[in-house]
Amino acid sequence: MQSALVRGGLVDEMPPETYEAVVTESLAFIERRFASMQEARVVSAKNNLNPFLMLLMAPAYNVFSPFEVAEYLQNAKLPHGDATAFGKFVETNIFPLFTVTSPPEKALDKDVYSPIDAEITVDGTRYLTSWKSGPWTMNQSHANEMLGRFPTINTQTGCDIILGIIYGTEKQLNNKPALVRRGTGPYVHVLVGAELWEFVTGVRNAHMKVLDAIREAQARFAVAHGGKTFYEHMIEARLALAESFRREFELTGDYDDMWTQLFERAF
Repeated sequence: MQSALVRGGLVDEMPPETYEAVVTESLAFIERRFASMQEARVVSAKNNLNPFLMLLMAPAYNVFSPFEVAEYLQNAKLPHGDATAFGKFVETNIFPLFTVTSPPEKALDKDVYSPIDAEITVDGTRYLTSWKSGPWTMNQSHANEMLGRFPTINTQTGCDIILGIIYGTEKQLNNKPALVRRGTGPYVHVLVGAELWEFVTGVRNAHMKVLDAIREAQARFAVAHGGKTFYEHMIEARLALAESFRREFELTGDYDDMWTQLFERAF
């Protein structure tokens, strides 16, 4: 399913001002996730504390003390939020640094253009784009929407359409991109991972430049937060959440009967 779509005139280095913008946006993303983590220092409805499920899975995740409950709650909430935020972060904060914009047609006909996320002009040619964060992000519903809308979109605009997968490789894709290609036509191009980043940015090995920018953002985060890593702050928040859990459910003793105490007070 290799796409014949290749951008000409790649440069070896990202322009310094653009690189700095990627660092800035990456740092802002980390800070937003940090703020979300800091909000989870006390037991609240946002923690979605399900005592039945936690007890069932306690042997699997070693959940037998307030600290381990806090760890379980953090791990249930934070990575899911990170994954949800990632695709939107690239779509709205990173790709627009490289002249990716919103197509005017989408505002005029949201129904027909629902699978279209953006537009980009490369080598003088305008392309419409649909972004998916990873090789398994697309599901059958997404594929059906594309199959139903892409022919009309191509007829109305005359534009080729790029189905861009932000990370991964072609061999990791599920069967949905190929299904869309077979059901539409040669005007649909699938670009995955490194080849997508090069096409969007015009920078050779652009994904490696983004890696450097993210590392720089991480270093700046540590400096801005007392030299501590994000993880160190997360452990501090975990300790605070564990103490909140003890107070909320009036847990006492050595926690041999923590689950009995929890169930007596959670209903």
